[in-house]
Amino acid sequence: MNWVDISLVVVLLLAVWAGWKRGFILGSLDLLTWLGSIILGFIFYPYTAKGLESIGDLGAWLLPVAFILTTIIARIIIGFITRRILNTMPENAHQDSINRFFGMIPGAVNGLICATIIAALLLALPLKDTITTETRESLIASKLSLQAEWANKKLAPVFDQAVRQTMNSLTVKPGSHEEVKLHFTYEDPIVRPSLEAKMLEMVNKERAKEGLKPLQADREETLVARAHSKDMFARGYFAHVNPDGKDPFDRMKEANLKFKSAGENLALAQTLEIAHRNLMNSPGHRANIMSPDFGRVGIGIQDGGFYGLMISQEFRN
Repeated sequence: MNWVDISLVVVLLLAVWAGWKRGFILGSLDLLTWLGSIILGFIFYPYTAKGLESIGDLGAWLLPVAFILTTIIARIIIGFITRRILNTMPENAHQDSINRFFGMIPGAVNGLICATIIAALLLALPLKDTITTETRESLIASKLSLQAEWANKKLAPVFDQAVRQTMNSLTVKPGSHEEVKLHFTYEDPIVRPSLEAKMLEMVNKERAKEGLKPLQADREETLVARAHSKDMFARGYFAHVNPDGKDPFDRMKEANLKFKSAGENLALAQTLEIAHRNLMNSPGHRANIMSPDFGRVGIGIQDGGFYGLMISQEFRN
């Protein structure tokens, strides 16, 4: 447990304490108002966007403005209703010990939401690399970041055209010539052997579930994987085929690696857990991880600070 874990625990405990102070009634209504307004914003923002189109051309900001405006209107409406409910209750109901005790429940929910937002910001904002590294190594932040990634994907259709996604999370189909142009370059990433070893454990755990033999760490392929991850950072691209036109098999042959069958998985994500989940949720990447034809793998992870972890998995028989 590091300082990030401790900070997130403190946030949660403070929220629980605040929930006890406010009580279950006020805490639940506040939580309902906040979550309800966001849910209604998701549901009705397309209709608001249609109305805004008739007023003027907002370009890429149409959907974000529609979502924010709808959420604000929903909050005002729900807030009006909750105030009416509160006015019907006696004042001493909020001071009741049972009400205070159960107030810790909505307090804990608020705390988890706040901690998730903080974890996401620590990973996404251009802070010192040491802070980003500590956040990635935090047991709590790594779990919360999975939820933040889910929220990021839900919000992506709304905000993608206006701003770049702050939580880098990419994969490309294995064997394809698909290329993603990154909005940055990074010259000095740090090799993360400990994360490479951890990802190998995660991969072999998945294989064990299907009764497959574990993959052996391949030192030679690891060097190829690290080189490709570093090159993608340095030249600002994300693809199996590099700007020189060389695919994974070309790079393996250049390193004098012998193979009958081979494959490559790529991922860019803020945490190892997010990257692994995205790979396992993709049929093509999962097929490489679970293939009985492969017996060795080299995993190269370059840490680009707040830009994320660039991961290459090189498989061979």
